Amino acid sequence: MKKAILFFLVIWVFSNCLAQMQTSKPPVKLKRSESFFGVHFDLHASEDITDAGRTLTAEMIDTFLRKVRPDFIQIDCKGHPGISSYPTKVGFHVKGFEKDPLKLFREVTDKENVALYMHFSGVWDGKVVKEHPDWAIVKANGERSKEKTSFFSPYLDTYMIPQLKELSDYKVDGAWIDGECWAVEPDYSEASIARFTKETGITEIPRKQSDKYYPEFMEYTRRLFREHLNKYVNAIHAYNPGFQITSNWSYSSLMPEKITTGVDYLSGDVTPQNGVYRSAFEARCLAPQGKPWDLMAWGFSWDGGKMPMSVKSSVQLEQEAAQIMAMGGGVQFYFQQNRDLSLKPWLAAMLSEIGAFCRERQPWCQNAKSVPQIALLFPTSSYQRNAARPYSNPLGKLEGALNLILDGQHTVEILMEHHLTGNMDKYPLIVIPECDYLEPVFFDELKKYVNKGGHLLVIGTETAKLFKKELGIESLKSLPENQAFISSGNRIGAIRSAIDSVSLAAGLNPVSTFYSGSDFAQKGNIIASSENNVGRGGIAGIYFNAGSDYLDYKSPVLRDYVTSHINSLFPAPIVKVSGSHLVHVTLNALNGKMYINLINIAGEHVNQKAIGYDEIPSLKNLTVSVNTKQKPARIVLQPGGVELKVDFQSGVSTIIVPELKIHSILEVIP
Repeated sequence: MKKAILFFLVIWVFSNCLAQMQTSKPPVKLKRSESFFGVHFDLHASEDITDAGRTLTAEMIDTFLRKVRPDFIQIDCKGHPGISSYPTKVGFHVKGFEKDPLKLFREVTDKENVALYMHFSGVWDGKVVKEHPDWAIVKANGERSKEKTSFFSPYLDTYMIPQLKELSDYKVDGAWIDGECWAVEPDYSEASIARFTKETGITEIPRKQSDKYYPEFMEYTRRLFREHLNKYVNAIHAYNPGFQITSNWSYSSLMPEKITTGVDYLSGDVTPQNGVYRSAFEARCLAPQGKPWDLMAWGFSWDGGKMPMSVKSSVQLEQEAAQIMAMGGGVQFYFQQNRDLSLKPWLAAMLSEIGAFCRERQPWCQNAKSVPQIALLFPTSSYQRNAARPYSNPLGKLEGALNLILDGQHTVEILMEHHLTGNMDKYPLIVIPECDYLEPVFFDELKKYVNKGGHLLVIGTETAKLFKKELGIESLKSLPENQAFISSGNRIGAIRSAIDSVSLAAGLNPVSTFYSGSDFAQKGNIIASSENNVGRGGIAGIYFNAGSDYLDYKSPVLRDYVTSHINSLFPAPIVKVSGSHLVHVTLNALNGKMYINLINIAGEHVNQKAIGYDEIPSLKNLTVSVNTKQKPARIVLQPGGVELKVDFQSGVSTIIVPELKIHSILEVIP
C-alpha cells in the first residue's frame, strides 16, 4: 500500500512539474536574435470590418501563449490592402472597433514576456494608391498600378515611417515588413525615367525584357529599393534604437546580395506547397548572410488558385521545420487570425505539439554553423542580368541542382559570390549550376582555386560555354531541347533538356555519353559529361540542364548520375549515409562539437495536388560513417540522449541509426 501511495505521489509531483513548465512564463523577453520558435498571424484586413476585437479577449491570448510558449508572435497590423486592423491615427483602418486589438495583444504579451512583432505591408499598399493615384508606380504600358507605391511618392515620409513610429509608441518589439522586394516593379513615371537617364545616360528606355538596357533598368530599380529600405530602417532606429525590423525576403534567394542596410534580422515565408524542399533551399540562402534569421512555414496548403486553404498536419510542419533548424535558423508558423482579430483556440494544441518538437532540438540546432563540404554557387550576377523583375530570379535552375545534391545524401551550402570570394579554399568541391555569366574577377578566382587543388562541377549548357578552356572543349554546338537518355549503374533514364554537343581535346575521354533510347545497345556518340585535370585540381562538366530537368521531372537515374560525378570529384566527405535515399544531411559545428542532422523527407510534399498528409514512414537502420580521424568518446542520438555503438576503423567512425522518424541529430563528442 505504501509503495502504491509513493508511486502515485511521484506521478503527481512529476505531472505538476510538467504542467508548471508548460504554463510558467519565460524569465525574460527574448530579442529576435535570441529567439528560436515563433507564431505568425495575419489577416490582410479589409476596410469593411466593423467589429475588430469583438471576441478577442485577454484570456484568449493568455491561454494561447501559456499553452504554446512561443518566443515571439507576429500579428496583423496592415496588409497588402493597406487597411490597418488597429485604430491608427496615421493611415487608414477598418470601419469599426469594439476594442483596440493591438493594445490588448501588447498588454498580454508583455505580461507573459513574449515579444510582439507586427505584420506590416510596405511597398504594396492598395488603399494609399486608391486615395492617391499619383503615388502609384507607372507600368510599362503607361497605366498606374492599383497596388504598388512609387519610390518617388511621399508615401514613405507621409505614411509608412510615421506609422512605424506609431507602432513603436505602442511599445511593440518590432516589425516584419511584407510586400517588399518581391513586390517591387519597375516604375516608368516621369520622375523615375528622368533619374534613370541622369544616372546612366541612357535615353532609350526599355519596357520589356528583350529590349536593350533592360538589365540596367532592373538594376536601377534595385538601387531605388535599397534606398527605400535603408531610409525607413534608419528612421525607425533613430526614433527607437530597440525597435527590431526586417523586410520580408531581403538578402535572401530573391535579393541575393551583400547586406548593406541595418535590418536587425532576416526572414521570409516559404511557399505553402512543397515546403520541405523549399525550406531546405531558402534556409541555405539565408544561413551564410551573417544575421539572425528565421523562416516561416505556412500552416496551410494553397496554390494561389482553386486549391482550398486546408490546414497542414503537425507532421508536415515538423518536417518543414526540420530543414530550417538543421541549418541553424529559427522557425515560425503562419496561421490567419479571424476577421475580428481573434485567435482560433484549437490551434493552441497543435502549435504546442509542434513547439515541443522544435524545442527538443533547439540545444543542438540554434545558431549552429555549417562545416564546409560542398559549395553550390548562387550566381547572382547571371540571374539578375536575366531577371524579368527586379527581385524575381530563375531560381529553378539553382533549386534543381540543390535537390540533386541533397537527394544524393551530400551536405551542401548555397553561397553567393560575396560569400565564396576569398573563401573558396575551404570547400573541397564547388558546384556551378546553370548560368550564363560570371564576373571576370570571380571567374579568375575560380580558376586559381582549381589550379591550387580545388574541384569544380559545372552543370548546364550555358555554364559549359563559360568553362570551355578548363573543360578541354575544342568545339561546342548547342542542340535544342529534346528527350535524351543517360545511364547510371545498370539503369537508363530519360531527361528532357537542351544539350551541348562537344568535342574534346586530344587525350581527354568522356565520362558518359547519351543513348538514343532506353537500351544499353543504343549508346550514342554525343558526350554527356567529361572530366579534366587542371593544375593540381579537377573539373567536370555535365552538358545538359540537369538541375532544371530534375526540378521538373524527378528521376532516381538522374540523381545517381550526378551523385557519381560528385563522388568522383569529392570521394572522401566527412559524412556518408546509406540505407535510404529519403534522407537529407547537414553537417554543423556548435560549441566545439560536430552535429549531423538527418531529415526524413518521405511524404507527399512534392505532390502539388496534395493538400496534406499526416503520416511519414520511418526509415530503419541507416548506416552513417563519419571521418573523425580519432575515435570519439561517444556518438549520441539526439534528442533522447541515446548512445550508439561506434565501429572505429582507419579514422572512420561508423554507427547504425535504428530509426529515423522525422529529424534526428548525431552529436559527436570528441
